[in-house]
Amino acid sequence: MIDLSEQKTVKEKLLEFLSNQDKPLMPKEISRLTGLNYNTVRARLHDLRKEGLVERMLEGWIAKKT
Repeated sequence: MIDLSEQKTVKEKLLEFLSNQDKPLMPKEISRLTGLNYNTVRARLHDLRKEGLVERMLEGWIAKKT
């Protein structure tokens, strides 16, 4: 049986993925590279931006340095 407490949320996966990138990425690139649904990626990026964890730049999205 899978321990659900160890499964990462989509927001956690996105934040971790963006933190490991060396350049801003557009949602389509993120979707392609992670295998996550494009619309889900877009929605969770906006959630993460509201939480102050990512920011939208002209070239794409990046994780804010903490």
